[in-house]
Amino acid sequence: MPNRPNILILTALTGGGHLSLAEALRDLLEQEFAITIVNLLPGLFEVSYRFAGHYALWLWSMAFHLSDSSGQARSVQRLLVPLIDSRLKRALDQVQPDLVITTHPLLSHAARRVLEKYAPRTPFVLLLSDPYSIHATWFSERNAAATLAPTRASRELALANGFDPGHVHLVGWPVRGQFYRTGGLSRAETLTRLGLDPDRFTIFLQGGGDGAANFWRSAERLLALDQRVQVILATGMNRALLRRFRGVKNLFALPFTREIAPYMSAADIVMGKAGPNVLFEAVVLGKPFIATTFIPGQEKGNLEFIARYGIGQVALKLGQQRELIRRLVMDDTLADALAVKIKEYRQWNSDANATILPVIRGLVPGK
Repeated sequence: MPNRPNILILTALTGGGHLSLAEALRDLLEQEFAITIVNLLPGLFEVSYRFAGHYALWLWSMAFHLSDSSGQARSVQRLLVPLIDSRLKRALDQVQPDLVITTHPLLSHAARRVLEKYAPRTPFVLLLSDPYSIHATWFSERNAAATLAPTRASRELALANGFDPGHVHLVGWPVRGQFYRTGGLSRAETLTRLGLDPDRFTIFLQGGGDGAANFWRSAERLLALDQRVQVILATGMNRALLRRFRGVKNLFALPFTREIAPYMSAADIVMGKAGPNVLFEAVVLGKPFIATTFIPGQEKGNLEFIARYGIGQVALKLGQQRELIRRLVMDDTLADALAVKIKEYRQWNSDANATILPVIRGLVPGK
């Protein structure tokens, strides 16, 4: 489509979640806008995140909590300005955007300051990337043209931190288009292709794109606990994990793939690290989400969110996981109760997502 307005989406590869959110926005907006997604943070941030996620969660937790104040958050953002200045300037020159959106908290106030220098008239939009507990870094920039709040809780927190109510929009959690297009192979066909039994209770086990928080330990436990289950283990970019589990009975080790929806759709439940994107992807697919681990600080609030809305269960201990899987395998009562809550939230989220396009249209000149 010629002459579509340009939107630049800023993100970073500190885990796959912020990129997934950027891609979800692209899928929602690309019929009317030309979308460019840019990874703006230097590679050191990605390497540090992976290291902490695999080997030093305590370090990540400490950094999260120490920086979770308005003063510290603003100081961190100011330090980032020179690191992103030339990268963002180059993206602005190449894309000539009519609007800029960020899906990463470290690219909120810092990016805004660079925009004021090179493109002061370009509208700037924040998409908050946590559903229930928001880090102070997001609140260091209150003057965006619009703030997109994915949940009621995130909107309430933005307002409590001084955001203009007229600029905070409750839009639901954007989910990539592939999770709405799963009408290809049937569940039985997908599982058969993976060498799994279509009649066996199937768990999709994941830990985000980087395989953080040692989620994979649940695979060994689950297979040892109950012979009636089988596992699709999403190993992401973790090649060592792929090698370790390749060929294990009743388990398919799934390497990194951009099209993850068909495999999640073939499972009875989704299980693992409580990242927000996979949680809402499971909701769109109508699958209960079982949280078995989380990144301290960053994802702890997601456990409360799951419990509050009844869209899954939290089972952090082996005994809890054993009992939960037994109930799900033997009795449909729990699964049916979860299905009702999931359907309700999926409908609310879909209706809220429908407001994103009108909000963006209203910010782009000429739309």
